[in-house]
Amino acid sequence: MIEKERHETILRLLDLHAYTNIHDVVEATGASEATIRRDFVKLEESGKLLRVRGGVERVADGEERNGSEPPLDRRMSINREKKRRIAKAAAALIKPNDTIIIDGGSTTYHIAEYISLHSIRVVTNSFAIAEHLVNHSDCEVVLPEGTVNPKSKLILNNLMADPFSNYHAAIVFMGIKGITDSVLTNEDPLLIQSERAMTGHAEKLIILADESKFNTVAGLTLYPVEKAYAIITTTEADPSMVSRLREKGIEIIQV
Repeated sequence: MIEKERHETILRLLDLHAYTNIHDVVEATGASEATIRRDFVKLEESGKLLRVRGGVERVADGEERNGSEPPLDRRMSINREKKRRIAKAAAALIKPNDTIIIDGGSTTYHIAEYISLHSIRVVTNSFAIAEHLVNHSDCEVVLPEGTVNPKSKLILNNLMADPFSNYHAAIVFMGIKGITDSVLTNEDPLLIQSERAMTGHAEKLIILADESKFNTVAGLTLYPVEKAYAIITTTEADPSMVSRLREKGIEIIQV
């Protein structure tokens, strides 16, 4: 059963019972527990269910079930410790006096927690990251012109082709919705426009992604996977895919 069919099966079970456990889904789909756990993560991140102990449940009345991205605060609560490990490894790559770009996201947000003592310039499209750094660090913080999305806390501007044109960074740190051994993918075209502008002004693109993003394709291609200088992920990432990415010359850092 392919991923789309598994997701449809999981949602049908929730329509019938409001709650389902991982064993029932394994039986219904024939997939492994590890695969179903990844499916649960993806469906939760898309706002279609909530993970609870032992299984998943339907989202509460009034919450979105239409596939739009859930608010940043909720996304940050998913796999929080994994995201913090990934972000800590990312922060360790920053050098004193660097200029860096941080793309907004639930994993990249945590980089801000680990750079409070750095004397660096941070350019970011994330109001949440900027707010944290202003309150808790000595970093110089630069925000592009644009409109703040109240759910994602991202600052986006469809009128400016390149709001980052005045800056040059050592690294751009970026989250991603999907990684295969050929492409990096995301979902929002306006966000992709912003991310491409960021990358055009950085020496290295470093992707932050836990194992659930591997072997996953979102709706839109951001870049060929070779565009990434490095990918920071978890030790649970698919080892065969990790090997294929390393063969392409991409540094894989697992934490």
